[in-house]
Amino acid sequence: MRSALLALAVVLANPALADFNDKKPVTATVTGATPSGYPRTMVEGLNAVVRDTYPGSAVSFKPNSPGGGVLAIADKQADFTATATGTEIRLANEGQAPYKSPLKGKFSYVMMLYDNQYIHFLMTKEWADANGIKSWADIAAKKPKIRLAINRPDNPQTTIGGPYEVMKAYGFTINDIEKWGGSYVLGNSQIGLDAITDGKADIFMNARNLADSLVKDIASKRDLLWIDGDMAHFEKAAATFHNKADMVPKGTYPFMEKDYPTVRMWVSLLAGAHVPDEVVYKYVKAIAENESRVHAIGGSLKSAFATTKMATNPANLPYHPGALRYYKEKGLVK
Repeated sequence: MRSALLALAVVLANPALADFNDKKPVTATVTGATPSGYPRTMVEGLNAVVRDTYPGSAVSFKPNSPGGGVLAIADKQADFTATATGTEIRLANEGQAPYKSPLKGKFSYVMMLYDNQYIHFLMTKEWADANGIKSWADIAAKKPKIRLAINRPDNPQTTIGGPYEVMKAYGFTINDIEKWGGSYVLGNSQIGLDAITDGKADIFMNARNLADSLVKDIASKRDLLWIDGDMAHFEKAAATFHNKADMVPKGTYPFMEKDYPTVRMWVSLLAGAHVPDEVVYKYVKAIAENESRVHAIGGSLKSAFATTKMATNPANLPYHPGALRYYKEKGLVK
């Protein structure tokens, strides 16, 4: 009896030895996604998988933005953020804008969700022809007046981590657009594409899935072109935040007569340092062991999520202990 009590005391004193392989419910709030659109659909879908795996769980969605999501988990206003890239991770760790102070140590890595977020660099043919523009090099040399549809800087992954870095690689900055007499249409990709459609923007820079149906529809009404460039400049731009330079294949859109370069980003789930190991472990386990259901959520998860890639960690952010425990059990990390 005494030995049994001692063993129980050791387990209670050391939560790391606790058995998380039960069906007890968990409670968590997931943020990072906007109130509408695919990111919300993704979060709601993932949460549903966890709730079904652990009946009675209270796993909810709290609208935010990719940048705001990291701040929310660092400040214990939410438990997970589901739209973090290398851009948010680095800027938050270092306390660079839009973050006001370093958040290093207040959040950690949980899983890779997908690695196929492609920044679209589109321009209207009308504007391109009027200004003699085919490439990024042309823009840098000619400094044309541009009405640019781009996201707000508080969504770092589709501004600071992508377009801003490409501009820098070609020798100019986002601030030069106004110096050249241009202006901005700030907002998500839907707002930007609407501006292109309505003739209120000349260039669109934001993330969409490849072969996006909305882009195809707009191209059927308004002639578009992809801004050309070279891989050396894109590799330099992508490396800053642990992204990749990639080529968008010829024919992805009707107006693409060849392959064109872009920045390919990955998207991950992070957790606040305050989140219990059991909650993170169970969230990871539910997603890892229901791959077909995750694919059924659609979008980028359907085409790029894989249990075998969940532990992929391009930014080398420390894993949350709950996630690391699961990955070690399954041999996904050493």
